[in-house]
Amino acid sequence: MMNETETGRRGNGSAGGTTSARELFAQSERVRQDVVALAGTVRQVTHGWEALLRQRLERQPYTTLAVAAGVGYVLGGGLPTGLMRILLGVGGRLAFEQALAKYVAGGAGSTARP
Repeated sequence: MMNETETGRRGNGSAGGTTSARELFAQSERVRQDVVALAGTVRQVTHGWEALLRQRLERQPYTTLAVAAGVGYVLGGGLPTGLMRILLGVGGRLAFEQALAKYVAGGAGSTARP
């Protein structure tokens, strides 16, 4: 005797619980279309970032290079792990406090209305 879980594993009533080749082909085609759409979106975002960085580099070359070097240093493991943990912890707390203050200020303004 099969319980509901075993029946669900076998399929949705198709013969023997197997998926037909037509269904697999349709699913494969949907996946292919999604991958093509994703690739197009990634290309658009990449071009947007390139254009933004090019503009920044033309307007403020030294600042842009300094920021890029700093980010590369941090991502390359230039800062000790303990220091990074402290900096992220402090930054997270500050961001949380600011978000909470904005929330409270927004909530207080809405409850003070007559």
